[in-house]
Amino acid sequence: MTGQQDKSLLGELRRVAGLTQEELAERTGLTVRGISNIERGRVPRPRRRSVEALAVGLGLRGDQVHQFVRHYCPEATRLPAPGAAVVPAPAQLPAASSSFTGREPELDRLDALCAQRGQGVVVAVLEGMAGVGKTSLALHWAQLRRADFPDGQLFANLRGYGPGTAAEPSEVLRSFLRAFDVPAAEVPADLDERSALLRSVLATRSVLLVLDNARSAEQVRPLLPGHPGCVVVVTSRTMLHGLTISNDAHRVTVPLFTDVESRSLFGRLAGAARLGTDQADVADVVSGCGGLPLALRIVAERLGHERELSELAAAMRSAGDRLDALTTEEERTSLPAVLSWSYRTLPRDVADAFRLLGLHPGPHWEPAAAAALLGVRVPEARRLLHLLVEGHLLERRADGRYEFHDLVRDYARGLAGAAPRNRWCEPVRRLAEHCLTRAVAAAELIAPPDPNRRPLLTPVTAVDRSFAGPEDAAAWLATELPTLLAVAEQSAGMRQAEGTSYARDLSTVLWQALRVHGHYSVLRTLHGLALAEARAAADAVGVQQALVDLATVCARLGHYDEAVEHLTECLAVDGSPAVAGRAYNILGVVQAQLGRYEPAARHLRQAVALARETADSLNEGRSLSNLGFLHERQGELDAALRCYADCLTIAQAHGDRPSEAIALHNLGDVYRALGHYQAARKHLDRSLAVSRAVGHREAEGYALAYLGLVHLHLGDPGTARRYQEAALAIAVETGIRPLETLANNGLGDIARASGNRPAALAHYLRACDLARLTQEPHEEARALDGIAATYDDAGDQAKGAPYRRHARSLYEAMGVTAGQAGSGVRR
Repeated sequence: MTGQQDKSLLGELRRVAGLTQEELAERTGLTVRGISNIERGRVPRPRRRSVEALAVGLGLRGDQVHQFVRHYCPEATRLPAPGAAVVPAPAQLPAASSSFTGREPELDRLDALCAQRGQGVVVAVLEGMAGVGKTSLALHWAQLRRADFPDGQLFANLRGYGPGTAAEPSEVLRSFLRAFDVPAAEVPADLDERSALLRSVLATRSVLLVLDNARSAEQVRPLLPGHPGCVVVVTSRTMLHGLTISNDAHRVTVPLFTDVESRSLFGRLAGAARLGTDQADVADVVSGCGGLPLALRIVAERLGHERELSELAAAMRSAGDRLDALTTEEERTSLPAVLSWSYRTLPRDVADAFRLLGLHPGPHWEPAAAAALLGVRVPEARRLLHLLVEGHLLERRADGRYEFHDLVRDYARGLAGAAPRNRWCEPVRRLAEHCLTRAVAAAELIAPPDPNRRPLLTPVTAVDRSFAGPEDAAAWLATELPTLLAVAEQSAGMRQAEGTSYARDLSTVLWQALRVHGHYSVLRTLHGLALAEARAAADAVGVQQALVDLATVCARLGHYDEAVEHLTECLAVDGSPAVAGRAYNILGVVQAQLGRYEPAARHLRQAVALARETADSLNEGRSLSNLGFLHERQGELDAALRCYADCLTIAQAHGDRPSEAIALHNLGDVYRALGHYQAARKHLDRSLAVSRAVGHREAEGYALAYLGLVHLHLGDPGTARRYQEAALAIAVETGIRPLETLANNGLGDIARASGNRPAALAHYLRACDLARLTQEPHEEARALDGIAATYDDAGDQAKGAPYRRHARSLYEAMGVTAGQAGSGVRR
């Protein structure tokens, strides 16, 4: 086919397939306009992904696909396999406003910037005051231009301004990578590595990224692509000079609406018939809104339901003396007046609810939390929330929770803060006690309570049975973490005359439940707040417990020196002997991880003795487990077996399933070291089942790693590799670096046994680097031995000799013989 017929190849094939342009667009995800442009030859070089999508949509097969792709993409060298599926591109853009008005200069500016994307990554920063419509503009333009980005559109609310914690770039990167089907196991833990991986994923793609509500350049910079073809639109209340200077970002100032734009939007929202003929009143309303789209929307909604235009205009004229109720960065903005007017028209009980909800410290809440804060029953809370939603002062999310727009929240908090402090203490206490009660119920379903931890300082008398089971409790806990941390932060920051203890109590309640699900960064923050509160209250036992909890988290993450500092400080506090026993336990295992076996043994024996003196059998079991770990590291496998067996007995007697899972996989690893592989497999399979039943990510990871070693000895390297890779995925996801080290050493063993020397060296070297980072000489020596053995396998003993000598020096410093020490996991 030649000439004009060539240009209409798509049209011919579409007609042969009996499809309209609309039907083909529905099949492929492309736009009708885009398909029409290709058919008419207006796009001489369409994008490869679009052509491949069209081939699938047309039902082409085999050589037909090859010919079709080569027709439109003659430079293509790698063609899709016949019948291969096209991976759908992410389409994360929220819906744009149907009443979008004006902004022609800004839209033209974005179009002009977009046209430059072939020369490099285009970054446009929409900056302006709060409520001016930056997000609305970004989404409207993005929806108009989404067909120009066939490889996908990504969206993230960075929560730079508002309640709770701003979005972490690392977590945004994780969600973006998963949107492009990057397996969870391949998403690195390190921020820089995640950022580099996203740049690699986007290197050959044309993608639009909308990053909404950014607080700083540092929050945005890791999310930027590195190659031409992509466009990034950022919205922020600040100018983000850092992006302009270092990333060639283009600032697009979003101004207040002009009078014409304001009148147009107000008329569309309120309806021309409703406005009547009194243009003076319309002018007063529009002028009072100060060109702020959010204010125009609020007053139009009120006008449409219950106010006359003249009454509305009178209210807007008299609102000038209330502008200071909510301060924004531009004096001519009248949003405070609009919100004040809306607030003053509320029924008294709804207005009271609005003020009190401003005291909620989290980003969103469920009706039960609102009921606690308001001091009413849940049905009444739902009624009040519904009325606030109707008045556009509150938003109901798709998951049934409620949240303020950030400006409305600021206004509500301003009203609450203007009242006498003692009037608001009781509502805050009610909310904190509700959160604590719910946290207790969730934690008890996720992990058994520890009878030897200090009792709660806040009496919890209500019994919460609203959770359907452990999974429901865990989901609630994950959603509510920002609020729980905010309650703890608020409590830790109050004067002790207030008598608050919620940071300490939440730390006590949640330490095990959060650990089971791998929320280590949250635990670190929570225990830090508990420590600050305990110190302010001169609570010696609280200080002890917070320091032990902080040290435990640090040890899990491989920050051993910091753990030693916390534990040393804890043991200097004259407080509870039981807590001191726990401190000795953690200090002993940390010293063992660091290869300091003599002090480790001394501390662990002190821990066992104190546990028996204080009748703390749970800590006795955990200390015995760690003593078994020390015996295993020293090659004393029979002694390790006895310790682990005693730990298992105690855990089962208490129904402590997380400890049971750990004891089982430790026993399994000792049986592996003894060469009893079937017994090892039996114990490890049981550990894996228990770990998964209780959602204990750490214990699951170690069971998988040890099973990998067992299956390697059983002659099944394929299964061994799958177990180790699953363990590595958990380690990366949770940030447990000691587990990551163990899994890399295991993968090195498997690769070496399979004759894949490059892969073996890569894993051993990674394990070596991690072990040095966390100061774990045992695993470092094991990795060095693996490197030396790999060079021996290649017939290059001279190259491996320095690694073997270094490994032996590490073993000698630990006082053990090479090849004698086991693996073990500390408790």
